[in-house]
Amino acid sequence: MDNIKIEKLYANGIISVAKIASENFSGMKNVNLAKKWITGNFKNQPRMQYFVVKHKGKILGYVLWSEKSGFRKEAVMELEQIAVSQEFRERGIGLQLIKDSLEKIKEYLKKRGSSLKIIEVTTRSDNAAQNLYEKAFGAKVECTIKDFLRGDEVIMIARKN
Repeated sequence: MDNIKIEKLYANGIISVAKIASENFSGMKNVNLAKKWITGNFKNQPRMQYFVVKHKGKILGYVLWSEKSGFRKEAVMELEQIAVSQEFRERGIGLQLIKDSLEKIKEYLKKRGSSLKIIEVTTRSDNAAQNLYEKAFGAKVECTIKDFLRGDEVIMIARKN
């Protein structure tokens, strides 16, 4: 898709992100609860950073990156959540959103004197998005947690040595 832009989420976009979350995640079907969750995360910047993908001013998707274990010289970042509006899926938007937002995360880390050590993502063991995470940043399954949240979950890790 042409003319898309990846940028940080601003407060005025939280409701759009909540609507996308509610259409993509069973635990966020209630838009008001999704908005409350997203607002809480949004207030935890820079530890938690949202980026959105926009086309002609409309938010089509978002990604949430979380920093783990304090502000270290070698940072561990978790791709905590990503979603693209259902009508815009299968167009490469999610891949571009991950790659471009990850570059912005690396710039942020560099400015504060840190570098990226590990990227972590946790997802259902049957989630096809595992292929996306492997393609976007080389994540590989490290372990499986049985009967966690909605079923079996895998922890995927990409080491940046």
